[in-house]
Amino acid sequence: MPDISPPPIVLCVWEDAKALDDATWVENKDHTYKPHLFQQVGFLLSATDDGVILTHAWHPEMVAGRDQIPRAMVRSITPLEPAKPTRKRK
Repeated sequence: MPDISPPPIVLCVWEDAKALDDATWVENKDHTYKPHLFQQVGFLLSATDDGVILTHAWHPEMVAGRDQIPRAMVRSITPLEPAKPTRKRK
């Protein structure tokens, strides 16, 4: 198998849509907008003007389940570096 480097690991902060009510009828008050932000770490498989695709596990021949996030929902993408081992394995 050829030596293929994995895609970058990133922290993606994105805003999700949210249903506000569980009932059919609710009181007509408090319409204050409150963002519902998520923070997700993963391998960045694709980043285009339309959106990003992340996965939590990567291999040159396959990936784990992918998450597609529309670009308009993405608040930030921060590149991360893998942690250095703190001790050697025996």
